[in-house]
Amino acid sequence: MSAFRVVIAGRPNVGKSALFNRLLRQRRSLVHDLPGMTRDVLEVEAPLSDGRTYRLLDTGGFDPEGRDEIPAAVRDKAVQAIREADLILLVMDASAGILPGDRQAAKAARQAGVETLVVANKVDRREGSEGEPEAWALGFSEVFGVSAEHGIGMEELLDAIAARVPPEERDTGHGTRDTAQEEAPRVIALAVVGRPNVGKSSLVNALLGEERAIVSEVAGTTRDSTDVSLERGGRVFRLVDTAGIRRKAKTERGPEVLSVVQARKRIEACDVAVLVLDASEGPTAQDASVASYAHEEGKGIVIVANKWDLASEEGPEASKRFEAQVRDRLPFAAYAEMLRASARTGRGVRRVLTAAARAADNRRRRISTGELNRVLGRALRDSPPQTIRGMRLRVYYVAQTAISPPTFTLVCNREEELHFSESRRIENIIRRAADFTGSPIRVSVRGRSTGKGRARKSKAKSSKRAVK
Repeated sequence: MSAFRVVIAGRPNVGKSALFNRLLRQRRSLVHDLPGMTRDVLEVEAPLSDGRTYRLLDTGGFDPEGRDEIPAAVRDKAVQAIREADLILLVMDASAGILPGDRQAAKAARQAGVETLVVANKVDRREGSEGEPEAWALGFSEVFGVSAEHGIGMEELLDAIAARVPPEERDTGHGTRDTAQEEAPRVIALAVVGRPNVGKSSLVNALLGEERAIVSEVAGTTRDSTDVSLERGGRVFRLVDTAGIRRKAKTERGPEVLSVVQARKRIEACDVAVLVLDASEGPTAQDASVASYAHEEGKGIVIVANKWDLASEEGPEASKRFEAQVRDRLPFAAYAEMLRASARTGRGVRRVLTAAARAADNRRRRISTGELNRVLGRALRDSPPQTIRGMRLRVYYVAQTAISPPTFTLVCNREEELHFSESRRIENIIRRAADFTGSPIRVSVRGRSTGKGRARKSKAKSSKRAVK
């Protein structure tokens, strides 16, 4: 895990949490999002596009006027985080201009002697666009105009952060560069999800009872739930929101709807979703709904067919038929490993954490640009990918641009969305080249920028400034 600490600081209500979520590249339900409740410092590991990571910290609002116990405690925690930072992102509301809280936060950053980038947020508004130049008055050498809500200006800010994060050690071997084991998170967040009465609680209890090695109990987040950690084979797993998993659904208040809402909250906080199905009933539309949400969020997926001891039939043929039903109902999750288990008897339970660890590692797997182009180059030359409009693209090269989930970008003669069948074809080729079992894969297209195009863009910007 990276030791480089990037701290988001600033007065209340300038958009720090929105910036935090945008940099983290996922929606994160923060305990301190409610007005007046932003108290604790939240620290997570955030990704860069090249696979490196850094520690991202979100602090409470820096309120110099707060004299009550809670605002003072929030300010003290923010100051402590600022002093321990390697880089500070000082956020101000460009639409409101510089206020005393902004100046006090800037003073704390200067006193800490830590490099500081000013982030002028909310430039999507007219007032923000006009107020952005005022941010320079805070006295720092770099100002980035952004809209954390809409993602405007984030590429430049991410580039600035990436330029300051120290390089990680890499394997200098040839061929496929497999850094899944090197870069895998020390703790794997696991969400056990599924519709009511499929045996989620029983599976959780079987996992915990089998290990009998609960490392810690961590105070929960938005619903005062409890996350439980356990260790197996040197890997630490955190079962997300097990308090919520153990509660029985309130059948009189729409358990089908409630279970999906609860599952979504757990999925957003996890690395791998363990989708529990009832083997005695087969896959349902609600199972597909939960799985599709995990897929869309870019999480790893492991499918567990629970109650296999109660299935109407057993044996190889019954197993094949059941898997065919699952693949037919969940075609988008064909990459997920499917296990047969019985939480009641303990059959197959041991394999769940092994499969989850594999999915978590593969979700962070990276292969080199050279290997990608060797694998994909001829296939894309012989049969150029087709867009949704039926047009053929010329592919110049392919690169992996992100992990968690693995994302591959085709640099082409123009930027246009691929036909779904082409995305599937490219994904299948990539999966044959490296093990991505349990992890979704993203394929995108980017148009190649030319020097002439950049010159025109620069000239247009200059003309616009001249008109102003």
